[in-house]
Amino acid sequence: MFFVAFFGINDKDKYIGTYNNIICPSCGKLARYEIYKSYRYFHMFFIPIFRWNVRYIARTSCCGCLYELDPFVGKEFEKNPFIEIRAENLRRFHGYSPFKYCPNCKTDVPPEFNYCPYCGGKL
Repeated sequence: MFFVAFFGINDKDKYIGTYNNIICPSCGKLARYEIYKSYRYFHMFFIPIFRWNVRYIARTSCCGCLYELDPFVGKEFEKNPFIEIRAENLRRFHGYSPFKYCPNCKTDVPPEFNYCPYCGGKL
């Protein structure tokens, strides 16, 4: 008898929804959060068996800043998208970005520029 088992570990990012009408903690503009669920899972025969390292990530639509959402609030948001997300439920990711961000034209600009080469706005 010949038996082949297909199993492995994968990462997945799943779009959950949006949370509208917030004031961005980073740039102060009116924006929305795009909520994502990120996790790693073990699968056998392409069926997920169990998950771990579950994180909820909120990305702002204005300047693209990333925040980690409290896991309890993230689970509640999956069930009820009208739940309130407060500033104390968010923790900002402090990762290195190789680009500066232009808030005027919403583009990524190389770090050597002080003014945006696309619209002329100050960075």
